Amino acid sequence: MPSIYRIAPLIFFGLLLSACKQPLERVELSPPAFDAATLAQMRSTEASNMDVILENIHLQPSASAKNQTQALLASPYQPNKILSAEACKADVNCNYAQQHYYMNPPRFPARAEVYEWWTSRSTQADQAAVCGLRFEDSSQTRYSLKTFPNRAALEAEPGYLLTHFQDCGACSTLQDLAVYGELDLTRMAKTCSKRMGLDAKLACMEEIGFTPACAASWAYNGDKTGQTCALTCVSEYGLLPLLTGTETTPPVNENGELNACLLCDERMSGPGFQYSAGRTRRNSGIVSEIDRPDAEIYPFEHHYFTF
Repeated sequence: MPSIYRIAPLIFFGLLLSACKQPLERVELSPPAFDAATLAQMRSTEASNMDVILENIHLQPSASAKNQTQALLASPYQPNKILSAEACKADVNCNYAQQHYYMNPPRFPARAEVYEWWTSRSTQADQAAVCGLRFEDSSQTRYSLKTFPNRAALEAEPGYLLTHFQDCGACSTLQDLAVYGELDLTRMAKTCSKRMGLDAKLACMEEIGFTPACAASWAYNGDKTGQTCALTCVSEYGLLPLLTGTETTPPVNENGELNACLLCDERMSGPGFQYSAGRTRRNSGIVSEIDRPDAEIYPFEHHYFTF
């Protein structure tokens, strides 16, 4: 009879392989954030200047990209921004990284551009930067995106419509907004994040329906969380539930605090993802499946089309 010590690694790798190949199940929001006609129209549109948007946030693809994901979007996480001990202690994300991962020298868990944006951005609705779009034709299919310093500046420029708060990024398109407003991304993106390798995560994110650059932003996020938060998440959920997607620990405790796994994702991956994606559910006025404080959700209505 085989020793349990010989069988255990085989069982573990079997579970790991099964998790990596877990089929992507389509899970819709109930109710969706938009009606069927609006979702269909959003999916038929195209942003004409995504190359400019990616250049503005310094994440345009490199000619020397080594894989498919890098050919679509540069990573917002590498190289990390090195901070002084004092600056790290004052920054909640760097401080978290220092305490949990003993980084020496202390580092913000994202690039210098992300750190500068993260520490200088305003989160107040009347002061925050906003992303707007303006249609280029009467069919309302092609449009350009533009970042404005605040909502008042956007409203002063004819033709622009608010599409989300904070700067435009890889996920600022209406196609991606349709995905945000129709599908349960908390569950579906988690499945994709278990894929082995960055490009496998990218392919899965594209299967969800994201545009290529947006899918790359989500893939980088999943990869970063897997690299830095795996042990924390195993401790929070247990290995078997985490691998099989049967976690029962609630995302938020009775005090309104994120559980340890989600907090790690928020601290280690959150700044880079918010910077690169531009659009999030919260800054687009869409309630996430994870209960968040009302103050974190920017309420506004999306009106783009005439039917």
